[in-house]
Amino acid sequence: MGDDELTRRTVLYGSAGMAAAGMIPGAKASPKPKPEEEEVEPEEPPAEAEAVAEPVEEASVPEEPYPEPEPAEEEIIELKGLKAAVLGHTGAGNFGHGLDVVFNRLDGVRLVAISDEDDVGLEKAHTKTGAINGYESYRELFENEQPDIVAVAPRWTDQHHAMVEAALIAGAHVYCEKPFTRTLKEADELLKLAEDNHLKIAVAHQMRCDPYLKRFHAEQKELIGELLEMRVYGKMDHRVGGEDMLVLGTHLFDIVRLFGGEVQYCTARISKDGSPAIAEDAHESKKENLGPLLGDSIRAEFVMDSGISVTFISDERYRDVVGSWGIEFIGTKSTMRLFANHPPTFSLLERGDPGSTDRFETWKQWPEVDGEYHPMFEKLTGMDSANRRVIKDFLDAIETDREPESSGERAMKALELIHGVWQAGATMKRAYFPLTNRLHPLSEESR
Repeated sequence: MGDDELTRRTVLYGSAGMAAAGMIPGAKASPKPKPEEEEVEPEEPPAEAEAVAEPVEEASVPEEPYPEPEPAEEEIIELKGLKAAVLGHTGAGNFGHGLDVVFNRLDGVRLVAISDEDDVGLEKAHTKTGAINGYESYRELFENEQPDIVAVAPRWTDQHHAMVEAALIAGAHVYCEKPFTRTLKEADELLKLAEDNHLKIAVAHQMRCDPYLKRFHAEQKELIGELLEMRVYGKMDHRVGGEDMLVLGTHLFDIVRLFGGEVQYCTARISKDGSPAIAEDAHESKKENLGPLLGDSIRAEFVMDSGISVTFISDERYRDVVGSWGIEFIGTKSTMRLFANHPPTFSLLERGDPGSTDRFETWKQWPEVDGEYHPMFEKLTGMDSANRRVIKDFLDAIETDREPESSGERAMKALELIHGVWQAGATMKRAYFPLTNRLHPLSEESR
């Protein structure tokens, strides 16, 4: 951590004192004393009793009540580093894909608070994360806490703008679940607010920080030659079409821009139930609050400044043909296939004779490694490991004042490709980038 980081002071009390003060979950404060009752004077003993009573040693009967025990001396511990908070909402996007524990066991970061408007969810999240304090409202959290970094965790995008805005106004850097925002206008506002306040935003595009993706990006000419084309495939599960493109395509389009650069324009064919779809055919997700969606079949084509061609397909008829969601990188020498899981895997094509009518091709996992393909990262696996890589990069970006690998700016531009597809499909015209319409292309205001 840099020398300019704030040193925080945290006062820790004995467990009994914490319980009495209500600082331990489930603990209750000691009951208040009842109003004083009139003291009853003891009756005088009979004279005969005084005569036969044995003398009492003075030491055995203190003249004054015993003094109250002194309170335990407080222990002051210096807490160096960043104070973190997590904003979630059980039943309305929850805590995203592991963002509730994204700061756990992270050197230089202490989780001081968590919020959840659902009482039961808050109790569970408070216990699970070990956060010092829990709040039923993220606004209440910011009234009482001053975090340096905040995770905006819900998957549902309806809350992202307000939550990220509140965190930035409170002076915190933000790590946000994807998709970043509902509209490009919302994204533009948040990026401007962050820039004006010298704060950073990162979005949970975990594949951007995968070590094998970085290696392939650096070695692509050696491995596949000059990159000519990217074929992008959605997951094509029950969300096939518009929801697939928004929820999972945001990861893929972020990688498209990494390899292909900026987009000139796109065209798209969008259908619903076999017929061309227009903006009035927009629908909502059955499970997630994500805003307007369009199409159950999408095929889009992008023309990049680099000259690389990009095709995106989300159509259930392709599901068994192309396999897992991801990208084929087609080069002059060979083809690399990215399987966009968490963590992602790669497969390199060993081509046969392209002029042979009975040629066969062999795919081999790349790179060839001894042992586990994706070893644990900081004792973490799966999504926790993927999030940790993004957060480590984010913290370094904050310290060195650079753009994070999974920056808010790049997340906005990935969302822009998605909105460009909807605009092109709904109008049946080319959509040129950057888009002039910063509202949602399927909203009534855009029609």
